[in-house]
Amino acid sequence: MKHVLTVLALVITAAALIHAVPAAHAGQTYAACNVIDVATFNNRVHLHCKGEVQACDLIPGGCKGKQGNGIAYYAVEVASPMASQVIQIGLAAFASHRTLGIFYDDNAGANPAGCNTNDCRRLIGVVYQ
Repeated sequence: MKHVLTVLALVITAAALIHAVPAAHAGQTYAACNVIDVATFNNRVHLHCKGEVQACDLIPGGCKGKQGNGIAYYAVEVASPMASQVIQIGLAAFASHRTLGIFYDDNAGANPAGCNTNDCRRLIGVVYQ
């Protein structure tokens, strides 16, 4: 009986965690980035990715529609809590020639100051792969 209750508790906990994961919002996108430079300015920090970046729209459970996105720069405001981590992770990827997973907002209207609408997007998250 104790074993059954333990299994039941694990199933309930797993179900609760599955429903607690936030869904991707409209316009949130994932891209693979080979960093060629990391920069900081008075208003933003950015990662510059090499070549045609492959991206996909995030949907619950994964990616949909991989394609080249024409975006080379991913940025956050210098005052963002992410700014120092973006620099650290970007420099580590650059030095080790590792690919970064970039989560970004595809809405150019959400760009930080100084981030051009034709080739830059707001960075939401970074994964060192």
